[in-house]
Amino acid sequence: MKKIILRYILEFIVIVVGISLSFYFEKQNAISYKEDLKNQSLKRILKNIEVDIKDYKFNIAAHKMAIKSADWLYNKSSNLSSQSKDSIGYHYGIATTVNTFFVDNQEEYRGLQNSGLIELIENDLVVIGLQNKYTQHNFLKQLEEYIMDMKNPLFDFLFKNTKLLSKKTNDLGLVYDRTFTGLGFPNDILERINESITWHIFYLNLVLSQKEKDERLIELIKTEIN
Repeated sequence: MKKIILRYILEFIVIVVGISLSFYFEKQNAISYKEDLKNQSLKRILKNIEVDIKDYKFNIAAHKMAIKSADWLYNKSSNLSSQSKDSIGYHYGIATTVNTFFVDNQEEYRGLQNSGLIELIENDLVVIGLQNKYTQHNFLKQLEEYIMDMKNPLFDFLFKNTKLLSKKTNDLGLVYDRTFTGLGFPNDILERINESITWHIFYLNLVLSQKEKDERLIELIKTEIN
């Protein structure tokens, strides 16, 4: 009788251990599967960040160009008659038309958020970095819109007082070959040009800062994946 009872106890233990191991391995497989999904999302986000950094470089160059031309116009405004018409046309065209339209891909990050996989990221600095990154992206887009709206009156003056001589483009692919056909710059135009310098510099500093943050974020994500 004791042998029978002992056999049943052993069989019960074997069954319990077998079921427990089965649940354990099933749970581990589920965790591993989610971990793989998280890493796949992070790898795609890495690619997006690399594209963003390329865009940052273009935007940095463009806004530096706009700042330089706007600054030239404002500093020369009291003595424009001694300047070449082509130089005036060039700098006014660049100061007026150069702006950027930052386009990013937030789909992968939103998917990581909505799926709950973001909770599997072990390094909090990665989570905080991604959150701050895409919040900053939205602000940059709003700032670009503001700069463009502020420049709208400059476009009317551009079309009335400059002439496009050719379709030549600079290193950024922007048309620049203009000559000035007007007599001078009214005060409201000059002040708007001067104001644009402030906002271009503000935007430029934000992008430079975000570029550095993204470069650090890339290294953090690579460590998280590994």
